[in-house]
Amino acid sequence: MRRVKDTQTLDIFEVPAPVVPLPGSGNYASQVSELVGVVLKDCPVDRYEVAAQMSRLSGDDVSKHMLDAWSSPGRSDHNIPFYRIPLLEEVCQSHAFTDWIVHLRGGRVAYGREALAAEYGKRQQMLEKLKGDMKELKRLMGDDQ
Repeated sequence: MRRVKDTQTLDIFEVPAPVVPLPGSGNYASQVSELVGVVLKDCPVDRYEVAAQMSRLSGDDVSKHMLDAWSSPGRSDHNIPFYRIPLLEEVCQSHAFTDWIVHLRGGRVAYGREALAAEYGKRQQMLEKLKGDMKELKRLMGDDQ
């Protein structure tokens, strides 16, 4: 039986690298529109409610028609303004844009307990290095205990 390579699971040991755009390929307008569509599709509330919550939280009018325009790849001249993205993610309980931008820049994002576990691991490594350094200092001082 032939094994199929899993392309969806991230390799935790793979070092992320930034995406280097080729000349002429750095216009992300259609990708932004498609990502807005995905965020809205996966959102637990409908577009009318998203528009209402975004309007309430921002203090200015966001309509369902604006959401429709932002999510249409055919209307990439009507992309979502960058300053609206955190609000859209908040209302839709998403990290899709944050993850996408960080991926383009060659990174990974950790949230919640995962972020704390990463920080714990980093400090554990620092502690082990410090213990090794202190042991080496003791040896150099002639204190082999």
